Amino acid sequence: MPIPDISPAPRKRGRPARGTPPSRDVVLGAALAHFSLTGFDGTGLRDIAATAGVDAALISHTFGSKLDLWKAVVDEIANRLAEAQKDIIRLHDASAPTEQRVREGLSCFIATNCKIPELAKFLSDEMSQPGARQDYVMLRIWQPYQAAMLPLLHDAKADGLLGEGSPELTLRMLMGAIMLPLMMIRRSGDLPLGEMSRLKDRLVKTVLPMFLEAT
Repeated sequence: MPIPDISPAPRKRGRPARGTPPSRDVVLGAALAHFSLTGFDGTGLRDIAATAGVDAALISHTFGSKLDLWKAVVDEIANRLAEAQKDIIRLHDASAPTEQRVREGLSCFIATNCKIPELAKFLSDEMSQPGARQDYVMLRIWQPYQAAMLPLLHDAKADGLLGEGSPELTLRMLMGAIMLPLMMIRRSGDLPLGEMSRLKDRLVKTVLPMFLEAT
């Protein structure tokens, strides 16, 4: 079951009783916050434990190694994105005009990203470094999203709504156009976290005209 909020929860006063298993939600939220801020190599289990308010040994007992915990974070992100991907897939055979279906599909993805403010930085770091972690992110996050969105972009190409380039290239460019503003806003703190979801409509209105021909 996906965690309700992957952002780190406020730390409660005191430490859990000895031997108490750490809350999965709290630990995953703290882990994502640290991985997105200092990267995999710059993050230690003690850092995550301190933020989560639990013992590092309990984290190791529950999740295993730091890499195992990192994979658990990616898996939870994938679970969160899966609902948006299902909504996008439902648009494949919908009767609405192609431009509207593309707009709604992109809106679903953006809305989910706005709810996980650390995601943009986390994905940017991991997808830019070749290796086993990049492969895991591609498998669990990028490939399912690509499978959901590409049919819509192929329809847009067939209807003459896309300019130069393939739907695959357009999708990568769309991802960059979405992730960069989210990453910069999150880093600068210009927008309170409670208002991040309001970015959805603004991003859709701004990003889509860059790639779709006017109808």
